[in-house]
Parts: sequence; structure tokens; C-alpha cells
Amino acid sequence: MKKEIKTNAMRYLETLNIEYEHIDYELDHDFVSSVDLSEEGNADINTIFKTLATESKEGDVYILVINGADEIDFKKAARAIGVKSLSMLALKDLKKTVGYERGATTPLALKKDYPVFIDQRAKDMDFIKVSAGKVGHSLKIKPEDLQKATKGTFADLIQWF
Repeated sequence: MKKEIKTNAMRYLETLNIEYEHIDYELDHDFVSSVDLSEEGNADINTIFKTLATESKEGDVYILVINGADEIDFKKAARAIGVKSLSMLALKDLKKTVGYERGATTPLALKKDYPVFIDQRAKDMDFIKVSAGKVGHSLKIKPEDLQKATKGTFADLIQWF
């Protein structure tokens, strides 16, 4: 029998008495992308959100949660956050800065309380799926519960094509 995984993100939600559902994607390969994950698991990409670590020119870190198929509009996101500019946090700095590796980054139970911004389209959804803090594991959670747990702000963050 497979051992039930409990991540720090799950433990954190439990301390706040926030309901979530753990989803195990049982990956048998390295993480590629949210889009690939949705296709492999026959999951609706509209419900899968990725967590991206960004930084301002001053070196402040901001966590953005956007749909897995979308891309950040860095100018819009910087305006929403209130900084001049944003860029992606260097991949080599991800784990030591936020505590998670690529493909496992979650907005929950970070190394520090970084400001979290959630794309505003999540507000209209019954639930979204975010990483549980381990590759191949996600959490199904209500957007308002994620906002509460992260003290996040809903904002317009994505590029429109």
C-alpha cells in the first residue's frame, strides 16, 4: 500500500482549518509543465494554476499564481504590486529563496511570508488546483481559501493574446 504523502502546504492548511483535496498525479518522469500535466491527467487546464516566483529590481520577491496555460504580463503585474519592474526569480535561486524546486513551488508554507498575488480570474472559479509542494502532487482548493491562507491579493496579472 502506498504511503499517504503530507506536505508542509497541507499541514499549513490544516492548521488554518481550510479544506482541500490532495491530488496525486503519479508522475513517472520529470516535471515538464502545467499544460503537459493537464494533458497527461486528462485534467481541465483552466483549473490548474502555477506558482511563479518573481523579483523586483530592488530584489524583493513576489509570488504570482496564474493559470497553467497563461503567461505573466510583467508590466501589469508590476503595476498591481506597486513596483517599477518585475522579472522571474533565477531558477538557480528558487529553492534557496522560496523553499521549493521548479514544478513543486506552491504559494503555501514558503520559507518567508512573501507577498502573494493570484490572477483575478481565479475568483470566478469554484476551485483551482495548485502545487502541494512536491512534484506530482496538487491541492484542489477554493480560490478564496487560497487567498485567506496566503493573505494574497487578486489582481490582473496575465497577457491577453
